[in-house]
Amino acid sequence: MFSLSRHALWARNFALITNKQRCNVNQLKAGASAVSALPYVRAFAESRQGDNSNRNSNSNKNNSNATNSSMENKSEKITVNKEELRKRLTPLQYQVTQEAGTERPFTGCYNKNYEKGVYQCIVCHQDLFSSDTKYDSGCGWPAFNDVLDKGKVTLHRDASIPVVISKTLGMVRTEVRCSKCSAHMGHVFDDGPPPKHRRFCINSASIDFVKSQPPAATTTSSKK
Repeated sequence: MFSLSRHALWARNFALITNKQRCNVNQLKAGASAVSALPYVRAFAESRQGDNSNRNSNSNKNNSNATNSSMENKSEKITVNKEELRKRLTPLQYQVTQEAGTERPFTGCYNKNYEKGVYQCIVCHQDLFSSDTKYDSGCGWPAFNDVLDKGKVTLHRDASIPVVISKTLGMVRTEVRCSKCSAHMGHVFDDGPPPKHRRFCINSASIDFVKSQPPAATTTSSKK
């Protein structure tokens, strides 16, 4: 081993201190640069968040518009005035349409009606059935094998008859209502004629018949 002179030791320590100070200065400069860059990073992040918020807002607006469009395309429904109906309808018509009653079989005025025309809801006058689909089912009520349009009526499970009795009779009752005013029409069964095998059993008291008008006769002027 050998010993360093005092001058050599002083030079070495001075060099170490200088290098250390330079490293500290460089670290401080780097830290200052990073700190000075933070506002720009925050601003960029906030701008990104703003863009995302705008996109979400626009997306919500588009979804809302789509929902409104779908709502506007739904079928029109009306609310009936019960008191006015009581004055306009007969007690039987009111009981059938508003209280889901049933007229006695073979008593309805349209049971044996075979004229050409359209059968409307007695409450709101919406066209429901055509005479072209009417047939004699022998059940005692007007029977149709189809509706004018599936959107004209709504179908609902009828729980007025206990399930045990329904199964014993071999039938499941499905209630038929007018889609516009929700008036009770009758029931639909799957024992109708082919090809659809449906029997819309409708109360005469719930419908009104509009007879088809004969085509206007055309006259030709004779030439002399």
